[in-house]
Amino acid sequence: MSEHESLRKALSWLLEHEQLNPQLIAEASRQFDLSPVDEEFLRRYFIDEHRQKSDMKSKNTRNDDLDSS
Repeated sequence: MSEHESLRKALSWLLEHEQLNPQLIAEASRQFDLSPVDEEFLRRYFIDEHRQKSDMKSKNTRNDDLDSS
């Protein structure tokens, strides 16, 4: 198996789920025997990135509300 095959399989498995959360990423890590570095990558990519985008969207909405007054 190639170096990143487990990560690819875990990613594919995660994308089959509607909602991603830290527990699901931890489950994928165990199921596909990912390294701690790979698990942290998935956590940052899916959880932290999503949180940052939500925060930015929320800030933009509030700014739009202020502009329309």
